[in-house]
This record gives sequence, C-alpha cells and structure tokens, in this order.
Amino acid sequence: MSNPGYRGKLAVGVLLMLAATACGAPRTSFYTLQLASPVQSASASRGQLGVEAPRASHLLRQDRIVYFTQQNQLNFYQYHRWAEPPVFMVQSLLIRQLQGARLFDHVMPYRAQKGLDYLLRGRLLALEEVDGSAAGITARFGLELELVRQKDAEVVWTGRASRERPVSEKTMEAVVEAMSGCVEESLEELTRSMGAALSELEAVEGASR
Repeated sequence: MSNPGYRGKLAVGVLLMLAATACGAPRTSFYTLQLASPVQSASASRGQLGVEAPRASHLLRQDRIVYFTQQNQLNFYQYHRWAEPPVFMVQSLLIRQLQGARLFDHVMPYRAQKGLDYLLRGRLLALEEVDGSAAGITARFGLELELVRQKDAEVVWTGRASRERPVSEKTMEAVVEAMSGCVEESLEELTRSMGAALSELEAVEGASR
C-alpha cells in the first residue's frame, strides 16, 4: 500500500507546452500519470514476466484526452493531450508496479521474445473524464488482466479493477491527478490479487508432488 501522505502530492506530469504559433493558436499541453513509488516486497522466484501493452478501443490508442458529457456524448480535448497513448502509459506503470511487488525475478515489456515464464495481457477499459455525474466531474479508470503461463498456455489468474474519483476543481491538472489516484489504487488491487493467486497455485502444486 502506498504512503497516504504521498498520495496527496501526486504530481501531474505536464511535459510542457509545445505549440503556440505566431498566429496565436492555443498552446498544447501534454500530461502523464504520476504514481507513488510502489512499496518493495520480498522477492519470489517465478522467472521472467513479459507485460504486453493492453488492448483498447481506438479512443485509448491515441493521445487526446477523452471526456464524456452528461448525455454520455464523447468528446476530445484538442489542446490537452497525453504524453503517449494511454495503452503504453499503462503498460509502463504495470511494469513499474510489478517490479516493486517483486512477484517475478524480471519484469519487462513483451515484444514476442522467447524464453519467458509468464505473459501478462489484458484490456484497458477506461481512462477518461466524466462530466455531469451526481458527483460533478469525475475521473474514471478500468483495466482487466490475465496472466498466462507460457509453458502450457494456461491462464493462471484473471483480474479486473475499476475506480471513479471526484475531481477537486475544473482544471486539467486536477483531472489528471484524480486519474492518477484511480490508476494507483487499481494497480495495487490487481497486484495483490495476482500475488495471492500465484501463492495459492504454488501451494496446490507443492501439495500434489
């Protein structure tokens, strides 16, 4: 579990405004998700894990930040964008989270390499602002994952987590901070669930020997 005192200091990673043309076009700001450093856990010898970029709808494979209106109408911010598409941000954050949890000896991006012991894959369900809900403006995140043992292609764990969090004020910095909190809590939940499932699987396999 991350330090609660740190959670309030989640930094919105604004990578700087790139475009402000001579004709006075609005500047474009780029953002990234910033999470607290994961707590280091005891190491478990489970070999190598490859983490695949999650599948997603076309909305989450591009860099414009998505928001929904009260009528559930989809829109994009033209001048507020992610520093990279959400699927790659989430892949990087998953790797960082699992490296900290130390459930495996090595955690790396999956690029169809051979010799891995496990593959983590899944689907990014949501990373968006929602306007006009009962709570006002909220941030929403959803992710489902499955862990595949490579030697026999067996799915040994599946998990799904989602969070929705109110935004403190109507600024993009506050929206991204709320999204960061949603992502952090979801990844912690999924990591705990995966670790428990692997421990249970190992206990069953050990008893059957």
